[in-house]
Amino acid sequence: MGDMLTNIKAFIVKELCVDCILGMDFINKYKLIINTEDRTVSIRDSHKHTTLQFDVNKHCINYPARLIKHIRIPPKRTVLNSSLNIHRHTSFISLHNPTNEVRLLPKDIILGTTTISTLSFKKDRNIDYSLAQKHICNSIQSITNLEQKDKVKRVLDKHVKLFDTTKPTIVTNVKPHAIKTLDYPPPSSKPYYSTPAKQDAMYKITQELLQFELIRPSYSPYGAPALLVAKHDVIQRMVVDYKKLNNITIKDNHPLPNMEQTIQVLGNGYQLFSKFNMKSGFWQIPIEEEDQHKTAFITPEGLYEWNVLAQGLKNSPPSFQRVMADILSPCRQFALVYIDDIVVYSRSFEEHLKHIHQVLSILSQHNFQLNPSKCSIFRQQIDYVSH
Repeated sequence: MGDMLTNIKAFIVKELCVDCILGMDFINKYKLIINTEDRTVSIRDSHKHTTLQFDVNKHCINYPARLIKHIRIPPKRTVLNSSLNIHRHTSFISLHNPTNEVRLLPKDIILGTTTISTLSFKKDRNIDYSLAQKHICNSIQSITNLEQKDKVKRVLDKHVKLFDTTKPTIVTNVKPHAIKTLDYPPPSSKPYYSTPAKQDAMYKITQELLQFELIRPSYSPYGAPALLVAKHDVIQRMVVDYKKLNNITIKDNHPLPNMEQTIQVLGNGYQLFSKFNMKSGFWQIPIEEEDQHKTAFITPEGLYEWNVLAQGLKNSPPSFQRVMADILSPCRQFALVYIDDIVVYSRSFEEHLKHIHQVLSILSQHNFQLNPSKCSIFRQQIDYVSH
């Protein structure tokens, strides 16, 4: 199940209604947790924790798989996570162009047929259970009431994958970031001069980004220069100078929250607050496939482009704000969003439990990842966007 392998003793039964039925011995051995509300099954052994999401269907049905948007595939390239439509839902596939010419696939073209089985599992990412549990325990240390702490932990345990920070994640079922540009030639620049030590540091950074599939090699006519800046006096991070691209990018006017209004809302007699921060929030948002080549950046080692939203792009903040506001709109009566910070506010303990469960459920459904060290849970006071 998932990536976990095990041996079981089984009876062979003719005309069984499902592929396999697992009994209490298996459930007890692997400490299965079946969450009917979130439609997930959690499996744990001594080494790792895996969560699978399931959907029950009465019949096996075939659906045509259609592209929901126009796709451009460069020569000898693989387009990852290209969207296809399955009835009213969206899934992902990889498309490869083995030819030496650009291939254009129009919207609504049928790529094949998909079959929905009686019980289909959606594979979730493997979870470093021990690390996630450590983050959860650290985040609730300030709760002194042991009964309340236990209740909070049980809620957080339902969303354990949000607290696993072993590797970056890219969210699903959100509108990817689009880069709309004016009709100008693609801007490009030479790489900035850097010392051999900085070249080595930048190479290590790009290799890590490639490993996590946040960037990919590029053949784009665009090319913004990358550079290193100091972070916390020791660690260096890579930034890209997108000034030329931003000059020809059409502005996204989606508003950012007014902090004065936000403070007025939070000061309206609420007793409990929780703040959730997204880990490298921009990097969790995908970019439209046809716009990824516009993000190309140049280093002494080569040319790369982003698969995810990059720092420094003109419309990164409003685009991220739109995604968060849209998915959390059902929680707007008790949750405020400022880019990658979410604050949940309530008047009582039980109400706050319910509220954070609703918020975390939405984040889990979209495969977000939290930054546990910057989260404050069940507090009477919090620091929110330096206020």
